[in-house]
Amino acid sequence: MNATRTLEVRLHDTLVGYLTHYPDEKTVFVVDDAYLELGARRPILSLSMARPGDATRTEAMLRDERHKSASVKAPPFFSNLLPEGGLRTRIAQSLKVDESREFLLLAALGHDLPGAVVLSSIDTPDHLRRGRDVSGSEADEELAGLRFSLGGMQMKFSMLRQGERYTLNTGGRLGNYIVKPPVRDFEALPRVEAATMATARAAGVDVPEVSLLPAQNIDGLPDMAGYRADEPFYAIRRFDRSDAGRIHVEDFAQVFNLRPQQKYDRINYDMIGRVLLDYAGGLPDLRELARRLAFNVVMGNGDAHIKNWSLIYDDPLRPRLAPAYDLVATVAYTAHDVAIALNMAGVKRFDAITLDTFAALFFRIGVRDRTRDSLVEEARDAGRKALAAWQEHFAAAAVPAHLVDKIARHQRALPLVKNF
Repeated sequence: MNATRTLEVRLHDTLVGYLTHYPDEKTVFVVDDAYLELGARRPILSLSMARPGDATRTEAMLRDERHKSASVKAPPFFSNLLPEGGLRTRIAQSLKVDESREFLLLAALGHDLPGAVVLSSIDTPDHLRRGRDVSGSEADEELAGLRFSLGGMQMKFSMLRQGERYTLNTGGRLGNYIVKPPVRDFEALPRVEAATMATARAAGVDVPEVSLLPAQNIDGLPDMAGYRADEPFYAIRRFDRSDAGRIHVEDFAQVFNLRPQQKYDRINYDMIGRVLLDYAGGLPDLRELARRLAFNVVMGNGDAHIKNWSLIYDDPLRPRLAPAYDLVATVAYTAHDVAIALNMAGVKRFDAITLDTFAALFFRIGVRDRTRDSLVEEARDAGRKALAAWQEHFAAAAVPAHLVDKIARHQRALPLVKNF
């Protein structure tokens, strides 16, 4: 690629700026002047470039050139819109480009990215730029239904549910479900994830609708040798899609200007909590944080890294903590999974976390006295509910007994459970 190319960056119908790729492989994001001039009416693209309620600091962050350029790869906010792992490889192969050349991937997938960001070439016809439906004849046949981007390492597909049918080739319409196949590397993973999410709901955690479905309910699924035969697929309702269209979201790698490979580094749950308190949903978000962290400890989820935490912009001027996703009892799969993904008040090992750890966490975030006590009680209540409900949900999902036993052994070793 030896020509300069530019993509418009739109948030819903608002032009935010331009992403330009130069012949020397540098990619630069420039904020549009009209977006800057919106002032208090400006919808937030990312908390990495905004401070709700502080117009002066927000404008300074938008004008700051740091984190807005990169060589070969895209700037961090845009890099995190792309998939990792197998899905990224398949899309890059279909496009016949190296998967490290992120601008080319963004240009191909810009119509269907996570959230409400749409990227389109400045010469793209208006009906495509604004994200309306396109006919099958206009779709790039080489992508074979993979014209979407989803975060994460695990193979997954954005599909459109119509009744009991799920289709991969949406004809340009936005998918409303994420569907994950039963991969060979992890036995019964869809069953474990569905059961973990059902348990989370029982514990009071905010989770989308999930279900297990047979392969015969899916249309257009690509031939993949990695599927486990006779195992169900896992489906989860996309909270960044509604009947009205896109809903803006961003993950915490975007919030903190980190790349996907840094999702276990530099950030801890204390820092996530401070963002929630100061710039997102405040105390209600901290209550949800307490529930999720207690749930992750009890169920042995060691993979709640920063890309598995997101903000949702129901209000375009201030986000809140998005519903939980990718909750899996990872201790069912490895004997080496002995810790949560990030530090929590300086503690990481499952067997070192107690209610005192939660009290220390909320103290560090800046919560004191009775409010802090109520958050600790929220964690205790969620942990109790998870313990009471999980075996029923894992039985209903037909999770193999030896995987259930590993979770039970994990729980017996937890000091947190003794606090209940």
